[in-house]
Amino acid sequence: MELRDLKAFVTLGEVLHFGQAAARQHITQSALSKQIRRLEAEFGGELFERNASSTRLTLLGRALYADACALVAQSEQLGRTARDVLAGSGGSLRIGFGVATKLLVPAAIARFRATRPRVNIELNDLSTHHQLMALAEGRLDLGFCRLPAPRGWHFLPVVRAHFVAVLPASYRGIGGFADLVDKPLAILRRDKAPSFHDQFVHYLAQSGLRFRDIQYVNDFAAGIATAAAGIAWTLVPSSTTIEHPDVIALPLMEPEASWIIGLTRPPQGDNPLIDAFWQTVAELGDPELRDATPAQGR
Repeated sequence: MELRDLKAFVTLGEVLHFGQAAARQHITQSALSKQIRRLEAEFGGELFERNASSTRLTLLGRALYADACALVAQSEQLGRTARDVLAGSGGSLRIGFGVATKLLVPAAIARFRATRPRVNIELNDLSTHHQLMALAEGRLDLGFCRLPAPRGWHFLPVVRAHFVAVLPASYRGIGGFADLVDKPLAILRRDKAPSFHDQFVHYLAQSGLRFRDIQYVNDFAAGIATAAAGIAWTLVPSSTTIEHPDVIALPLMEPEASWIIGLTRPPQGDNPLIDAFWQTVAELGDPELRDATPAQGR
């Protein structure tokens, strides 16, 4: 069965006039008749009853007409989708992000879709480690990951984040980091966010202090709840929402306590939407970061 024959059937079924249908298809009436006969031979019965004054669908024609219309419409939509994707105005983008870009990502997507409303955006809340794995395996197109990016990958610095110590309210006499050595510490399990955990451990090591009473939590919210309950203090990223009357938030601003998040992708990839989204994020990101850390763009 050929698609052009189905289109002829649908057009003739709509206008019920061979001359008008042939004109719409930009073919002769004899060519249209051949197309209809091919379909009738394939289906095993006549699709139209025709006499000197009228043309109408047969019982078989009426039964098949709706499905034929749907198939033709789907084929036309495939063509439109292909054109949109190739032009960068349609298709889909799979994007990874984490807590540090929870404000930037929605703003970037809103601006991006304002000019490309037909683009489908799939968001995945993942740690940097899991984003990099998904990018390498082709399961993500772009990711907002902790820098540095893997060697040879493209990246665009966009956000600087830092640690915040979240302390129980009873720790009001704490004067500095050294005063916390003997206090219980709740840290995020490494399998939940390997990159964050490794930087966390590196930062503690850089402090020259040894913390012995350590327990593990599954997410930042659990760490904050642990501090609010007076059980232990914790460290969270600066982008974490901390709204609890029973904790004290202590930002840590030294260089070892901060890191940069960048829009990242592997060198391979042919999705034409990547360039457009990359440019959108570049317009929203921190220009000081781009000056301090030159981006390796497309």
